[in-house]
Amino acid sequence: MTREKRLAAALAAILGILLFICTIASQIIYQRLLPAVQVVEGAWSEGGFTLPADALFTGTQGDCAYYMEEKPGRFGTKYLVREVYVTVLNRNEAEGTVTVRGIYDPEWVYAAGDGLVLSDGLEVKVR
Repeated sequence: MTREKRLAAALAAILGILLFICTIASQIIYQRLLPAVQVVEGAWSEGGFTLPADALFTGTQGDCAYYMEEKPGRFGTKYLVREVYVTVLNRNEAEGTVTVRGIYDPEWVYAAGDGLVLSDGLEVKVR
């Protein structure tokens, strides 16, 4: 192998290592910039579905809740929030809960958080 070929091979290896490091670093930065949501559970109650009050958001068409959807991603599981519009039936300030109509799957895992701005399909991280 000539000197030029060895030099080219060494430079290609160094470039490959740098690209790998940049890929990992960019993924770490991306994960840190995702909005962090708290996972909460709801329960059926008289006349509706009860959620913690911080799981109720205001969307473009009114009150909504966001449930979590898991998807396989390149670097592990991705969590997306999906929007469901609801009708508020009752607000219990003392318990910090709201009872809503419009949720039909109690198996969903709901996102909550103070001051979060979420939208349908947004990728989030779970705290």
